Amino acid sequence: MSDYQYIASAKDFTAWLDALPSGETLIAVDLEAEFNLHVYGEHFCLLQVFDGQRAAAVDPQTVPIELIKGFLEDPRFKKIVYDCSSDRLLLYRNHQILMGNLCDLRVAVRLLELPRQGLGSVLEDQLGIEPEQGKKRFQQYNWMQRPIHRQALAYAIDDVRHLFTLRDRLISQLQEKDLMEKFQQENAAIQAEAPQTDRKPGILRGSKVRFFKPGQMRLLENLHGMREETAKQLNLPPNSVFPNKDLLALAQGKIKATAVQRPRSVDHQSFAALVQQFLQAVKGR
Repeated sequence: MSDYQYIASAKDFTAWLDALPSGETLIAVDLEAEFNLHVYGEHFCLLQVFDGQRAAAVDPQTVPIELIKGFLEDPRFKKIVYDCSSDRLLLYRNHQILMGNLCDLRVAVRLLELPRQGLGSVLEDQLGIEPEQGKKRFQQYNWMQRPIHRQALAYAIDDVRHLFTLRDRLISQLQEKDLMEKFQQENAAIQAEAPQTDRKPGILRGSKVRFFKPGQMRLLENLHGMREETAKQLNLPPNSVFPNKDLLALAQGKIKATAVQRPRSVDHQSFAALVQQFLQAVKGR
């Protein structure tokens, strides 16, 4: 496990950037975020970078977001990433950062039709890098908390450290299979436009609501909005306030709100108030 620098100030990040070579520079980039797992909402928590020599973890809680924005939007930095769609959306929606000049290796993996396409599996299959023992425990780590555990930081840095080598391996295979032009086209297409920020939440689209009647869909949207407001006030993940499966069943008339058990993370008064709102919404639909 090689060393890395933890950057928590504008001065240190500026120094790191100033040490980069002039002209177009390859940099491996990844980030850690909170996606309604421990607290309410989606939050940019950590930026991991590797220039081929130096690895760094940049703390967006203390490094000015304007500096990070300038780096991620700078066209002279060619960013090697892996499946960056959700990260790119988060950065754009929360901070108006439009990350571009990307080399997304997930596109290469898809074109090569590799049997396992998660980054950990690809690193193992392509480079023989096996996951470190205990690494899985950081997959649901609370990246909002400070200080960040040193082993969590090492976990976060690990993936970017290998992206240079993985890029070379995948590019070689793309060239052998005459897929390089296709890769360049599709890689350019995924970053040609700004991410779509007005998509409905996952619970309001997809297979689980495909056969909802219009009235059921309107009720679900109403219930969802009420739960969002309560979750925001309590700073809790919405699914921890009132489970998705129960919200869907309630909208379909399969259960009553009073039949759902209060989660331990929600106080009695807040949960009772939410249930009362649900009862009124169901009655007035």
